[in-house]
Amino acid sequence: MRINIKFLIILILAIVFGGISISNSAGIWKTQSEKIPKKINSGEGQEIYDPMSIKGSYTFSDVSKYFEIPIEDLAKAFGLNISKAKSFKCKDVKTLNTASSAPALDIDSVRYFVAFYKGIKVDLNVDVYLTSLAKDIIINKGKPLAEQVEYLNKHLIEIER
Repeated sequence: MRINIKFLIILILAIVFGGISISNSAGIWKTQSEKIPKKINSGEGQEIYDPMSIKGSYTFSDVSKYFEIPIEDLAKAFGLNISKAKSFKCKDVKTLNTASSAPALDIDSVRYFVAFYKGIKVDLNVDVYLTSLAKDIIINKGKPLAEQVEYLNKHLIEIER
């Protein structure tokens, strides 16, 4: 049995584009990622967003929206002006470092800032650094746990802005 080449091409195109159309109408086909952090149990019976699920592609506006932290606090903590902070991606925090030597700011700095600001328990057995500005904001405006304040005092760096 011979298959006509024109028929085969039409069949392949119909399968490909038909599959895309069907999966799109079913809500399965997604071309953009959703920037919604995972949720965890707060320990008080309610679900909250997990700061450890913040991805590098999130902007400070995304973090502000989901974790209910004023964009002004995020901007000040990392030495940015507000207009730049709105579109600033979390993965770019490492560009704020002034020295090439460790310790340095990175995506974990944003995660820990959010966790400390909201008083969410995180693993304190790793070395993550924050700025002294971030510490001041956490202490004055956030709800850090006592062990987080102690951790902060030992994990501070300065950045030039």
